[in-house]
Order: sequence, then C-alpha cells, then structure tokens
Amino acid sequence: MSGSRVQKSMYNMITGVIGQCIVLITGFVVRTVFIYSLGSTYLGVSGLFGNILNILSFAELGIGQAIIFSLYKPIAEQDENKIAGLMELYKKVYHILFWVVLILGLLILPILPFIITDIDAIPHIRIIYIMYVFNSASSYLFIYKNAFLTANQQNYISTLISYFFLFGTAIVQIACLVFFKNYLLYLGIQIFSTILNNIVVARKVDKMYPFLKRKDIVGLPDEELNTIKKNVKALIIYKIGTLSLNSTDNIIISKFVGIVTVGLYSNYTLLTTAVTGFLSTVFNNLTASIGNLNASENKERQYFMFKVINLATFWLYGVVAICIYNLIDIFIGECWIGNEYVLTKTSTFIIAFNVYIAGMLFAPFNYRQTMGLFVEGKMRPIISAIENIVVSIILGKYFGLAGVLWGTAITRLTTNAWFDPYIVCKKGLGISPIRYFTDYLIKLLVLFITGMICSWGINFISINGMIGWGLKACITFALANLSFASVYYRTEEFRYLFNILKNIKQVLKRK
Repeated sequence: MSGSRVQKSMYNMITGVIGQCIVLITGFVVRTVFIYSLGSTYLGVSGLFGNILNILSFAELGIGQAIIFSLYKPIAEQDENKIAGLMELYKKVYHILFWVVLILGLLILPILPFIITDIDAIPHIRIIYIMYVFNSASSYLFIYKNAFLTANQQNYISTLISYFFLFGTAIVQIACLVFFKNYLLYLGIQIFSTILNNIVVARKVDKMYPFLKRKDIVGLPDEELNTIKKNVKALIIYKIGTLSLNSTDNIIISKFVGIVTVGLYSNYTLLTTAVTGFLSTVFNNLTASIGNLNASENKERQYFMFKVINLATFWLYGVVAICIYNLIDIFIGECWIGNEYVLTKTSTFIIAFNVYIAGMLFAPFNYRQTMGLFVEGKMRPIISAIENIVVSIILGKYFGLAGVLWGTAITRLTTNAWFDPYIVCKKGLGISPIRYFTDYLIKLLVLFITGMICSWGINFISINGMIGWGLKACITFALANLSFASVYYRTEEFRYLFNILKNIKQVLKRK
C-alpha cells in the first residue's frame, strides 16, 4: 500500500474504533434499560423486524457496491465529470428504491401472523412494523452520498457524524424508556435520528465537493452504463445468498422456536455485534484501500497484502470467537441480567463459530468485490440461500435454536468459505487455491487448540461475579494472543502487521 492509502486507512480505523466504543457503551446501556422497561418479548420483535427489513434491503440490488467499484478509477484520476455522473445516477436510483422498499415492506404486513404465532399478544404490533419499514426506507433518500466518502477513503467523516447522532439518540431513548415505557415513542425517536443523520452527511459532502451539485452533469456513456448493469445483475444473485445467511435466522427462530427465544438470542447478538463491530470498522475501512491496491499494484503485491489481511482477520476474529465461547455466558448470567437469559453451551459454541467463519470471509469477499469479479459463480448464492433456509428449518425443528444456527454455519462452510477464495485465487491473484485452503485448515486447527487451552486455563478461577469474569477475560485474552503469536511471529505477514501497529502508535502520539 502506498503511504496515502495506509494513512487514510489509519484515520478511518482510529476514528471507527473510538466511535465503536460509543456504540458498545450506548448499545449496552440502552439494551439494559430496554429489557427492564419492556421485557424480552419486545426484544424478540426488534430482532425479528430487523431481519425482515434486512431482507427488504435486497431491493438495493447491489447497486451501491457496483457504483462504488465504478468510482475507484475516476477518483484516482480526479475525473470530476465521471464522478458527478455516477453520483447523479446513484441519486435517481436510490430515490426510486425508497418507494420500492416502502411498498414491499407494507405488502408483508398481511402475512405477519404467519411469522409471529402469538402476534395478538403484542400491542400495536402492526404499527410497530410500519414504523420499522419507514425507518428503513427513509435511509435511501440521502445515504447515497456516503458512497463517495467510502470510495474516497473518507469514511471517518460519516463515522464521526453517525456516532454523534447515535450517542444523542441513545440518551433520548433511555429517557423515553425510563419515563414513558413507550415502544412507539422509542421507534419515533429512532426514525427522526436516522433521517437527520443522513441529511447532515449529505450536506457535508456537498460542502466539501461542490462539483457534485453541478447542473450541467453529462450522462454516463452507454458502455459505462452497460458495465454497471452487468455487475448489478451479478450482484443481485450474490446478495440473495448474503441475505439468506445473515437475515433469516430470527425469522426461522420466531416461527419454529418462539419470539421469546428470538429475544434471548438477540442479547447475544447485541454483544457479539458490538465486539465484532470494532473489527468490522477496522476491516471495512480497508475496502477502498484494497480497491486502490488492486487497481495499481502487481499480482505479487496483491497476494502479499491478501495474506496480511487474512492473518489479521484470523487473529482478531479468532481471539473474539474464543472469548465469546468462554466468557459471554458468564457475563450475561452473573454480571448482567441473570441466568434465565443464558443459552445452552452448544448454542454459544455455534454463535462463536459463526462469528469466526464470517470474519474469515473478509479478505476473499473484498478482494473479489474490488477486483470486479462479480459475474463468476453466479448461481452459488442461489444455492447458498436455498441450502441455508432448508437446512436451518430442518435442524431447527429437531434441535431448536442450536439447529437453526448450525444451519447457517454449515451453509457458510459448504458455500462461501470455499467459493470466494477459489475465485479470488484462480481468477484474481493467479495462484493455486490449494495454498489458501491448506492455510485455512491450519488456522482452524490452531484456533481449536487455542480455544481448548483457554477453556482449561479459566477453570482454575473459582471467583464468581464481575471480578471473576474480569480475571477469566484477562486469562482468555492473554492465552489466545500468546498462542497465536507463538505460531506466527516469524512470518512476513506478522512483521508487516507489527510495523503498522507501531505506525498507529506514532499517529496517536502526534494527535
């Protein structure tokens, strides 16, 4: 990576990680107040409707990804005319998507009783759902301006603004829950914050880049439009698989296990998402840098950085997965809301394993996206979507929550975990995929051995409560990192990552 790419990535990472602390703290506090004010049932409703709206985001059709990919080159060449043309196209399409998502969301309203078996026991459930739909649809009116910041490696701008609104919204929502215990008012505050946040980001982008507001924008040539259409068609199918893996579990759990279980599971997803949010912030801010790298560097450099990012994802998501398995049950049961909210150890294991599998997909997925490998393997996402739904339903009927989660894990391993790396290695990097898969299996072995060592280590701590949990957390974190370091400290990838950490430290000192 060039100095500028690394520097921009650092700014994005540092800003994102600091902001994620706000997300973790505010999310935890709001969830705690939510549980004691409204109960687990509304937690289940929140998780279920969140999944439904994620599925409705299918209407976006991958247009954002395709246009962001199209922006990399004109931004590098400072071609303002092409940038403005792409953004104008983006604007028109997303204004249409507002109405598409709104209408599709409302069409689902009559089938809610099929999804929620005890729907009449939840007051104002249909109004709540409509508010969720409007909140999701309204984001499409202004969010397209974020695409330019993303492609230009300036995520930190929108990140800072969004975290400001997040903190302010959390304070108002907590007050709403404490004094009124009104879920409708709680959602109304969220809708207002979403709209205002996107408006502020849009105006900030317009002020920084006035050429985006030009009236004499020349339309994109047919060749450019055809390329975008081709990529979008491929991304439509790809998105089906992604949505199936990430946004159907709560729906299946609600139907075959119960809405209360959705609420219990959502406590775990709150904590895991909060922690992995730190990692997502770090890695997502690398996407534009990866795009720039793949557009300007040779294959050898691309492959080296692929290995670097792959080691980073293994290390961080591996440590997180081990910590989730060993610590999350103890935290929920002894330190937070009580043992009645704790899931089975089998479910916890699958949650941790899913976090790891999903994290390890970052390098292959982003290399595939930034290399423009959209068309290859078009039918794989369809197979992934069908497999996940079928397997999760079958296993869910017999094994409950654990079965649904196993369905997602099995699907990831048998589709995404091998196909994206295969395409990237074969079509993008020009290397043998066997090299990647051998390394993947070795890393998986290291992960399981390390996990067993950490589980053995914390058994010596007999202290309960927050102090005991803190000691177990320190032991787990230390043993996991020491174990990984002992295996990989001599590799070139490790030395590269170590140097980046030293540079980040220097940047922080200058700040």
